[in-house]
Formats: sequence, C-alpha cells, structure tokens
Amino acid sequence: MQSYLEPCITLAEQAGQAIMAIYQQDDIGAREKSDHTPVTAADLAANEVLTAGLQALAPNVPIMSEETPIPPLESRQHWQRYWLLDPMDGTGEFILESGDFAVNIALVENNQPVLGVIHWPAKGVTYFATHQGGAFKRTDGRDEPISVAPKGTLTLAVSRRQKIEAVSQYLNSQFDTVALGSCSLKACIVAEGKADCFLRVGPTGEWDTGASQVIVEEAGGCITDAEFNPLTYNQRESTENPDFIVMGHPDWQFQKLINPHQREQ
Repeated sequence: MQSYLEPCITLAEQAGQAIMAIYQQDDIGAREKSDHTPVTAADLAANEVLTAGLQALAPNVPIMSEETPIPPLESRQHWQRYWLLDPMDGTGEFILESGDFAVNIALVENNQPVLGVIHWPAKGVTYFATHQGGAFKRTDGRDEPISVAPKGTLTLAVSRRQKIEAVSQYLNSQFDTVALGSCSLKACIVAEGKADCFLRVGPTGEWDTGASQVIVEEAGGCITDAEFNPLTYNQRESTENPDFIVMGHPDWQFQKLINPHQREQ
C-alpha cells in the first residue's frame, strides 16, 4: 500500500494539470449526464490520466470511477482491493470558476479505504494519508502532518452557495462558518483543523468520501452517515452515499451537537 502512495500523488498532480489546461479554455465541454449531474472535458481528461496511470501501476487492481460505467454488484462484490476515483470532485465549482475542485484517489481493501490522495489543482496543494500512516498536506514539495483541532467556537465547513438553514437545522449549537466548494476539500479542512464539522445533505457517491475518509480518520476525525453509522463501500448495488457527517476533534461530542432527526417546522 505504501508503495502506491507517491505514484498516486504524481498521478493526481498530472490529472490536475490536465484539468487546469482545460480550465483556461473558452469551451470546457460542459454537458449534463443521464443522472442530471454536470460533466466537462476536464472530468474526462482527468479520468483518462488516472485510469491509464493506475492500470500501468497495478494491472490487476480493478478501478471504479465516477466517469466510467459501474459494474453490477455481482461482478464487483468479491473485489478484495480496488481503486475508487473521483477524477474531479466539484465539477460545478469548475464551471463557475471558483477554483474549489479536486482530484480524488482512494485505494479500498476489504471494503474499507486504506489510502487517500486529494489534490487541489488551483492551489497546488495535496492532502494524503494511508491507514495507520498519518495524514499530511504537501505544499511546494514540503510535507507537514495535519490533525483535527478543537476551536473556541464550533466552525462548520459549508458550500459557497448552500443555504445555511439547510444544515443549521441539525445543530444544537451556535457556530461559525467557512465557505468552500467540493465535498473532499471541505473534509480536508476539517482534517487540518481549519473547520470542525461538515454536514453533507444531498446526493453524493462513494468516490466523494473514499479518499476523504482515510485522510480525516488518520488526522483524528471520522466520517459517518447521518445516523452516526459507518459508511459502506462496494456492498450495495447503488454507489450513492447517504447523507454524511465529517467530524473533527472528538472533544466536541458531536452526537450531542448534531440531531439528524431535526426538521424545519
């Protein structure tokens, strides 16, 4: 597993370069997929870089990517090890030119993510972790360990365009916010202690949390579904995630702060 880490970081950076080349173009090839989510030429270019590179790196390890057809469960349920990819998390942010999009690579073993790489092309920053190997942030070739950290006031990572009420209804606490696009980048700022919590209410795929989960857990936090149950990988026909919560330092006692059953009246 450790031997895969640096090659995966390199591939994520190469995919980021492919994304940024298209980011500068007038025509980014945006269209709507059959599930009504957006895709661009950058998503597909990053997917090509990642799949070709991972096939060369580990020819016998299957690949599950958001941008390729997902095999039926009966064909993949016995995979002991596979790559789980979101070639560009934050396609909507890419289209809106916010810069908040990322390349996600996870290695999953026995239905649990064990390696995660998240590259932020617009910032030139990479977050990475391996199971029991710690979590790190690489900037300008320098690695620094990252960890969750409690703050004086609960700080919630939120979308730039999300209505605060969509998540505040679940919190039994006052909070500050930090706005950022991309699910995986919001998870990363929790992992490095710049936010304490991220509540995702709405559709996502397993590729949105695979790499994040390793990084957050190795940084001392956790990711669960909205009922505080573990997320699952490659165990259902659907690869859609439930609503989930990224939690930072356990001193916050999140099960007391978050009420998943609360609804607006």
